[in-house]
Amino acid sequence: MAGLNWTFEQLAAYFAHHPSFPQIGLNPIIERLLSTCCNASVFGIGGHSVVLRISPEIVAKVALEPGDERLRQEQTIFEALAQVHCPNLAQCYLRAADVNFLEFIPNGTLYDRMSIAKTRPILRWMLQLSHAAACLETLGYCHGDINPQNILFDYNDQIKLIDFDHSLKVGDELDVGYEPYVRQHREPAGGLFGAAGPITEQFALGSVFWYMTRGSQLYSELEGPDQVDRLLHGIFPLTDPHDPIDGIIRNCWNGYYPKIAHLVDDIQIISGSTLQTQIEETPSQRQERRMLCEEYYKRANPSPI
Repeated sequence: MAGLNWTFEQLAAYFAHHPSFPQIGLNPIIERLLSTCCNASVFGIGGHSVVLRISPEIVAKVALEPGDERLRQEQTIFEALAQVHCPNLAQCYLRAADVNFLEFIPNGTLYDRMSIAKTRPILRWMLQLSHAAACLETLGYCHGDINPQNILFDYNDQIKLIDFDHSLKVGDELDVGYEPYVRQHREPAGGLFGAAGPITEQFALGSVFWYMTRGSQLYSELEGPDQVDRLLHGIFPLTDPHDPIDGIIRNCWNGYYPKIAHLVDDIQIISGSTLQTQIEETPSQRQERRMLCEEYYKRANPSPI
């Protein structure tokens, strides 16, 4: 996954012609990181942040504007995740003002992976992704925006769930997302897409599993309003009653699982295996990378972390 490989000047030129971006200038720490980290470049651009490749193993996710609340929210999630070990969630080495230093996940999104003519270990992916959501659930959080763009692959073809900007506590109003990974309801409860919890998370997972098995997104053949209408009324495509994966997809769409942990159990039963993840870094490597991030940040911002 090559990324944009832009300079700061190219990034600034892009936003100079971007009508939705406030004309107050980019967060100055973006330019400072790019200038102080050898061979650093702009890797990708999000709605409110930019990702900088600052070393072969590390990226910096930087808020486009200082003090962005969504990046602060992601830092809250990473702080909570420090209590648990979940290899299928993106790892954060260092949280600092306006910056999250994260592991570099090299092999693209689920969209990218599905475009490659290569064996797809669907059950393993389902288990890894569900386990990632279950880890958040044990801490009282929902990811809130599970979709193929937020699912990356490492060197070993293992799933990493990323982007916790819109993660929220179980029970909070869910107002972010796009069909077919969220759905509105005829009798609204909570936010636009309901109250965040096992129901909303497993619905998103079911739609991702559908994409993994079919190669096309749920109701991709329909225009936007028709797609929304089908989902609003709980009308889903026929699934094979004899296919255990289809059974799980159907269960997810219908909110069958009281907890995501129960979905994990079901996947383990039909796959006949438990979660197995190849560890890509040792504790000492992780510590070295954290120290490197501290040094990068100190160079770019002499004020305390």
